[in-house]
Amino acid sequence: MRLSVEIFLFAASLALTAHAFDSAEWLAQRAMLDLEAERLRDAYAKYSTADIEPAESIVVPVESYSNGAVKTSIAAKRARFFVKEGFVWGEGVEIRQFRRDGSLESKIDADNCVVDRDTRSGWIEGHAHAEFKDEAVLDGERVYFSAMEEYLKIYSGTVLKADGKELRSRRADYDHQNGVAMFDGDVELRGREKKNDYTLDAGQAFAFLSGTNELRRVVALGGVAVRSGDREGFCDRAVFTKRDSKIVMYGDGESVTARLVDNSKRRSEVEGVRITFWTDSEQVEVVDSKVSLDTNGLKLPKGPEGR
Repeated sequence: MRLSVEIFLFAASLALTAHAFDSAEWLAQRAMLDLEAERLRDAYAKYSTADIEPAESIVVPVESYSNGAVKTSIAAKRARFFVKEGFVWGEGVEIRQFRRDGSLESKIDADNCVVDRDTRSGWIEGHAHAEFKDEAVLDGERVYFSAMEEYLKIYSGTVLKADGKELRSRRADYDHQNGVAMFDGDVELRGREKKNDYTLDAGQAFAFLSGTNELRRVVALGGVAVRSGDREGFCDRAVFTKRDSKIVMYGDGESVTARLVDNSKRRSEVEGVRITFWTDSEQVEVVDSKVSLDTNGLKLPKGPEGR
Protein backbone atom coordinates (compact mmCIF):
# COMPACT_ATOMS: atom_id res chain seq x y z
CA MET A 1 0.00 0.00 0.00
CA ARG A 2 1.63 3.21 -1.12
CA LEU A 3 0.53 6.69 -0.20
CA SER A 4 2.13 10.11 -0.03
CA VAL A 5 2.81 11.91 3.22
CA GLU A 6 0.67 14.79 1.96
CA ILE A 7 -2.38 12.58 1.46
CA PHE A 8 -2.02 11.02 4.87
CA LEU A 9 -1.59 14.43 6.51
CA PHE A 10 -4.84 15.52 4.85
CA ALA A 11 -6.63 12.48 6.24
CA ALA A 12 -5.16 12.86 9.71
CA SER A 13 -5.99 16.57 9.85
CA LEU A 14 -9.65 15.70 9.22
CA ALA A 15 -9.70 13.02 11.90
CA LEU A 16 -10.24 15.48 14.78
CA THR A 17 -8.80 12.93 17.18
CA ALA A 18 -9.37 13.44 20.88
CA HIS A 19 -5.63 13.24 21.55
CA ALA A 20 -2.55 14.52 19.75
CA PHE A 21 -1.71 12.35 16.75
CA ASP A 22 1.77 12.53 15.24
CA SER A 23 1.22 11.40 11.66
CA ALA A 24 4.92 11.61 10.69
CA GLU A 25 5.86 9.35 13.60
CA TRP A 26 3.02 6.99 12.70
CA LEU A 27 4.23 6.67 9.11
CA ALA A 28 7.79 6.00 10.26
CA GLN A 29 6.60 3.31 12.67
CA ARG A 30 4.46 1.75 9.96
CA ALA A 31 7.50 1.53 7.65
CA MET A 32 9.39 -0.36 10.37
CA LEU A 33 6.48 -2.77 10.80
CA ASP A 34 6.47 -3.41 7.05
CA LEU A 35 10.06 -4.65 7.41
CA GLU A 36 8.98 -6.84 10.33
CA ALA A 37 6.25 -8.33 8.15
CA GLU A 38 8.86 -9.32 5.55
CA ARG A 39 11.05 -10.90 8.25
CA LEU A 40 8.15 -12.96 9.65
CA ARG A 41 6.98 -14.00 6.20
CA ASP A 42 10.46 -15.39 5.49
CA ALA A 43 10.42 -17.13 8.87
CA TYR A 44 7.11 -18.79 8.02
CA ALA A 45 8.54 -20.15 4.77
CA LYS A 46 11.49 -21.57 6.70
CA TYR A 47 9.78 -23.13 9.72
CA SER A 48 6.59 -24.39 8.08
CA THR A 49 8.63 -26.86 6.02
CA ALA A 50 11.06 -27.95 8.75
CA ASP A 51 11.49 -31.72 9.13
CA ILE A 52 10.32 -31.90 12.75
CA GLU A 53 7.42 -33.95 14.05
CA PRO A 54 4.73 -31.53 15.32
CA ALA A 55 3.24 -31.68 18.80
CA GLU A 56 -0.54 -32.06 19.09
CA SER A 57 -3.02 -29.76 20.89
CA ILE A 58 -0.65 -27.35 22.66
CA VAL A 59 -1.21 -24.17 24.70
CA VAL A 60 1.78 -21.88 25.34
CA PRO A 61 1.86 -18.69 27.45
CA VAL A 62 3.88 -16.03 25.62
CA GLU A 63 3.73 -13.13 28.09
CA SER A 64 2.50 -12.63 31.67
CA TYR A 65 1.62 -9.69 33.93
CA SER A 66 3.65 -8.91 37.05
CA ASN A 67 0.94 -10.61 39.14
CA GLY A 68 1.47 -13.84 37.20
CA ALA A 69 -1.71 -13.63 35.12
CA VAL A 70 -1.32 -14.61 31.47
CA LYS A 71 -1.30 -11.64 29.09
CA THR A 72 -0.77 -13.45 25.75
CA SER A 73 -1.15 -17.12 24.89
CA ILE A 74 -0.96 -19.35 21.81
CA ALA A 75 -2.97 -22.52 21.30
CA ALA A 76 -2.60 -24.78 18.27
CA LYS A 77 -3.90 -28.10 16.99
CA ARG A 78 -0.38 -28.92 15.75
CA ALA A 79 2.84 -27.04 16.47
CA ARG A 80 6.59 -27.16 16.05
CA PHE A 81 8.90 -25.47 18.59
CA PHE A 82 12.23 -23.93 17.66
CA VAL A 83 13.58 -23.13 21.12
CA LYS A 84 16.99 -21.78 20.09
CA GLU A 85 15.50 -19.45 17.46
CA GLY A 86 12.50 -18.47 19.63
CA PHE A 87 9.88 -19.39 17.02
CA VAL A 88 6.69 -21.45 17.12
CA TRP A 89 4.99 -22.72 13.97
CA GLY A 90 1.36 -23.71 14.34
CA GLU A 91 -1.64 -25.05 12.47
CA GLY A 92 -5.17 -24.26 13.64
CA VAL A 93 -3.88 -21.45 15.84
CA GLU A 94 -5.66 -19.33 18.47
CA ILE A 95 -3.81 -16.24 19.76
CA ARG A 96 -5.40 -14.65 22.84
CA GLN A 97 -4.67 -11.43 24.70
CA PHE A 98 -6.07 -10.96 28.22
CA ARG A 99 -6.57 -8.06 30.61
CA ARG A 100 -4.89 -8.14 34.01
CA ASP A 101 -8.12 -9.44 35.58
CA GLY A 102 -8.12 -12.42 33.20
CA SER A 103 -10.93 -11.23 30.91
CA LEU A 104 -10.40 -11.51 27.15
CA GLU A 105 -9.04 -8.40 25.38
CA SER A 106 -8.76 -9.74 21.82
CA LYS A 107 -8.27 -12.95 19.88
CA ILE A 108 -6.96 -14.02 16.49
CA ASP A 109 -7.81 -17.36 14.87
CA ALA A 110 -5.50 -18.43 12.05
CA ASP A 111 -5.22 -21.33 9.61
CA ASN A 112 -1.41 -21.47 9.85
CA CYS A 113 1.15 -19.10 11.31
CA VAL A 114 4.59 -18.62 12.77
CA VAL A 115 5.15 -16.59 15.95
CA ASP A 116 8.33 -14.95 17.23
CA ARG A 117 8.02 -15.35 21.02
CA ASP A 118 10.55 -12.58 21.70
CA THR A 119 8.76 -9.87 19.70
CA ARG A 120 5.23 -11.34 20.10
CA SER A 121 4.67 -10.89 16.39
CA GLY A 122 3.97 -13.29 13.58
CA TRP A 123 2.92 -14.10 10.04
CA ILE A 124 -0.37 -15.83 9.19
CA GLU A 125 -0.60 -17.81 5.97
CA GLY A 126 -4.17 -18.44 4.87
CA HIS A 127 -7.23 -16.98 6.59
CA ALA A 128 -7.23 -14.94 9.80
CA HIS A 129 -10.19 -13.83 11.93
CA ALA A 130 -9.69 -11.22 14.67
CA GLU A 131 -12.16 -10.06 17.31
CA PHE A 132 -11.71 -7.17 19.76
CA LYS A 133 -13.30 -6.39 23.12
CA ASP A 134 -15.63 -3.73 21.69
CA GLU A 135 -17.05 -6.17 19.13
CA ALA A 136 -15.04 -5.03 16.11
CA VAL A 137 -14.33 -7.96 13.78
CA LEU A 138 -11.54 -8.15 11.18
CA ASP A 139 -11.02 -10.83 8.53
CA GLY A 140 -8.36 -11.26 5.88
CA GLU A 141 -5.85 -13.46 4.09
CA ARG A 142 -2.08 -13.43 4.63
CA VAL A 143 -1.66 -11.27 7.72
CA TYR A 144 1.21 -9.81 9.74
CA PHE A 145 0.38 -9.13 13.39
CA SER A 146 2.15 -7.58 16.36
CA ALA A 147 0.65 -8.17 19.81
CA MET A 148 3.04 -5.63 21.31
CA GLU A 149 2.04 -2.87 18.85
CA GLU A 150 -1.60 -4.06 18.61
CA TYR A 151 -1.23 -3.85 14.85
CA LEU A 152 -2.47 -5.96 11.94
CA LYS A 153 -1.46 -5.70 8.29
CA ILE A 154 -3.71 -7.61 5.89
CA TYR A 155 -2.43 -8.37 2.40
CA SER A 156 -5.61 -9.72 0.80
CA GLY A 157 -9.40 -9.81 1.22
CA THR A 158 -9.92 -7.35 4.08
CA VAL A 159 -13.28 -7.10 5.86
CA LEU A 160 -13.75 -4.83 8.91
CA LYS A 161 -17.07 -4.81 10.77
CA ALA A 162 -17.46 -2.12 13.41
CA ASP A 163 -20.24 0.07 14.75
CA GLY A 164 -22.82 -1.55 12.46
CA LYS A 165 -20.79 -0.72 9.35
CA GLU A 166 -18.70 -2.83 7.01
CA LEU A 167 -15.50 -1.83 5.21
CA ARG A 168 -13.94 -4.02 2.53
CA SER A 169 -10.72 -3.63 0.54
CA ARG A 170 -7.92 -5.64 -1.02
CA ARG A 171 -5.33 -4.62 1.61
CA ALA A 172 -5.42 -2.87 4.98
CA ASP A 173 -3.50 -1.73 8.04
CA TYR A 174 -5.28 -1.77 11.42
CA ASP A 175 -3.66 0.12 14.31
CA HIS A 176 -5.65 -0.60 17.47
CA GLN A 177 -3.52 1.60 19.76
CA ASN A 178 -4.09 4.78 17.74
CA GLY A 179 -7.57 3.91 16.47
CA VAL A 180 -6.53 4.23 12.80
CA ALA A 181 -7.26 1.86 9.92
CA MET A 182 -5.99 2.30 6.36
CA PHE A 183 -7.64 0.56 3.40
CA ASP A 184 -6.23 0.27 -0.11
CA GLY A 185 -7.71 -1.06 -3.34
CA ASP A 186 -11.41 -1.42 -4.22
CA VAL A 187 -12.58 0.08 -0.94
CA GLU A 188 -16.28 -0.37 -0.09
CA LEU A 189 -18.04 1.13 2.93
CA ARG A 190 -21.59 0.00 3.73
CA GLY A 191 -23.70 1.46 6.51
CA ARG A 192 -27.05 2.77 7.71
CA GLU A 193 -27.99 5.97 9.51
CA LYS A 194 -31.56 6.34 10.85
CA LYS A 195 -32.92 3.64 8.49
CA ASN A 196 -31.16 5.21 5.47
CA ASP A 197 -28.65 2.91 3.75
CA TYR A 198 -25.56 4.43 2.19
CA THR A 199 -22.48 3.16 0.34
CA LEU A 200 -19.09 4.68 -0.37
CA ASP A 201 -16.57 3.32 -2.90
CA ALA A 202 -13.02 4.61 -3.34
CA GLY A 203 -9.45 3.72 -4.20
CA GLN A 204 -8.22 4.34 -0.64
CA ALA A 205 -9.78 5.13 2.71
CA PHE A 206 -8.69 6.00 6.23
CA ALA A 207 -10.96 5.14 9.16
CA PHE A 208 -10.64 6.78 12.57
CA LEU A 209 -12.19 4.90 15.47
CA SER A 210 -12.97 5.51 19.13
CA GLY A 211 -11.74 2.38 20.89
CA THR A 212 -12.09 -0.52 18.48
CA ASN A 213 -15.77 -0.33 17.70
CA GLU A 214 -17.04 3.22 17.05
CA LEU A 215 -16.28 4.28 13.48
CA ARG A 216 -16.14 8.05 13.98
CA ARG A 217 -14.83 9.27 10.64
CA VAL A 218 -13.86 7.90 7.22
CA VAL A 219 -11.72 9.80 4.71
CA ALA A 220 -11.99 8.38 1.17
CA LEU A 221 -9.58 9.19 -1.67
CA GLY A 222 -9.43 8.50 -5.40
CA GLY A 223 -12.46 8.08 -7.67
CA VAL A 224 -14.97 8.33 -4.84
CA ALA A 225 -18.63 7.36 -5.44
CA VAL A 226 -21.26 7.85 -2.71
CA ARG A 227 -24.85 6.60 -2.74
CA SER A 228 -27.56 7.44 -0.21
CA GLY A 229 -31.19 6.84 -1.11
CA ASP A 230 -31.91 8.49 -4.48
CA ARG A 231 -28.71 10.53 -4.34
CA GLU A 232 -25.39 9.69 -5.99
CA GLY A 233 -22.19 11.68 -5.48
CA PHE A 234 -18.91 11.62 -7.39
CA CYS A 235 -15.71 13.38 -6.32
CA ASP A 236 -11.97 13.22 -5.77
CA ARG A 237 -12.15 13.02 -1.97
CA ALA A 238 -14.91 12.57 0.59
CA VAL A 239 -15.22 12.65 4.38
CA PHE A 240 -17.94 10.81 6.30
CA THR A 241 -18.56 11.91 9.91
CA LYS A 242 -20.77 9.70 12.03
CA ARG A 243 -21.58 12.28 14.73
CA ASP A 244 -23.75 14.35 12.40
CA SER A 245 -24.37 11.75 9.65
CA LYS A 246 -22.60 14.07 7.20
CA ILE A 247 -20.69 13.43 3.98
CA VAL A 248 -18.48 16.20 2.56
CA MET A 249 -17.30 15.77 -1.04
CA TYR A 250 -14.33 17.68 -2.48
CA GLY A 251 -13.08 18.30 -6.00
CA ASP A 252 -9.38 18.04 -6.73
CA GLY A 253 -8.91 21.83 -6.60
CA GLU A 254 -8.16 21.98 -10.33
CA SER A 255 -10.28 20.40 -13.08
CA VAL A 256 -12.48 17.91 -11.23
CA THR A 257 -15.46 19.22 -9.24
CA ALA A 258 -17.65 17.37 -6.78
CA ARG A 259 -20.99 16.30 -8.30
CA LEU A 260 -24.24 15.25 -6.62
CA VAL A 261 -27.13 13.75 -8.60
CA ASP A 262 -30.67 13.37 -7.25
CA ASN A 263 -32.39 10.52 -9.11
CA SER A 264 -35.80 11.03 -7.52
CA LYS A 265 -38.93 11.82 -9.56
CA ARG A 266 -37.71 15.32 -10.38
CA ARG A 267 -34.09 14.75 -11.29
CA SER A 268 -31.51 17.38 -10.40
CA GLU A 269 -27.74 17.71 -10.45
CA VAL A 270 -25.33 20.05 -8.70
CA GLU A 271 -21.59 20.58 -9.06
CA GLY A 272 -19.25 22.48 -6.79
CA VAL A 273 -15.82 22.78 -5.23
CA ARG A 274 -17.30 21.28 -2.05
CA ILE A 275 -20.67 19.61 -1.52
CA THR A 276 -22.03 18.65 1.89
CA PHE A 277 -25.08 16.45 2.36
CA TRP A 278 -26.61 14.52 5.22
CA THR A 279 -27.49 10.81 5.02
CA ASP A 280 -30.44 11.24 7.40
CA SER A 281 -32.07 14.29 5.73
CA GLU A 282 -32.51 16.07 2.38
CA GLN A 283 -30.22 18.97 3.33
CA VAL A 284 -27.44 19.89 0.87
CA GLU A 285 -24.86 22.69 0.97
CA VAL A 286 -22.71 23.60 -2.03
CA VAL A 287 -19.68 25.90 -2.43
CA ASP A 288 -19.31 27.52 -5.92
CA SER A 289 -22.32 25.68 -7.28
CA LYS A 290 -23.59 24.91 -10.77
CA VAL A 291 -27.14 23.51 -10.71
CA SER A 292 -29.20 21.78 -13.40
CA LEU A 293 -32.83 20.64 -13.06
CA ASP A 294 -34.93 18.22 -15.08
CA THR A 295 -38.22 20.04 -15.77
CA ASN A 296 -39.89 16.96 -17.29
CA GLY A 297 -40.99 18.94 -20.38
CA LEU A 298 -42.39 21.87 -18.39
CA LYS A 299 -41.76 25.17 -20.21
CA LEU A 300 -40.37 27.76 -17.84
CA PRO A 301 -41.58 31.37 -18.16
CA LYS A 302 -39.19 33.71 -19.93
CA GLY A 303 -37.37 36.36 -17.96
CA PRO A 304 -36.89 40.05 -18.83
CA GLU A 305 -36.02 40.77 -22.48
CA GLY A 306 -37.01 37.26 -23.54
CA ARG A 307 -34.30 35.50 -21.52
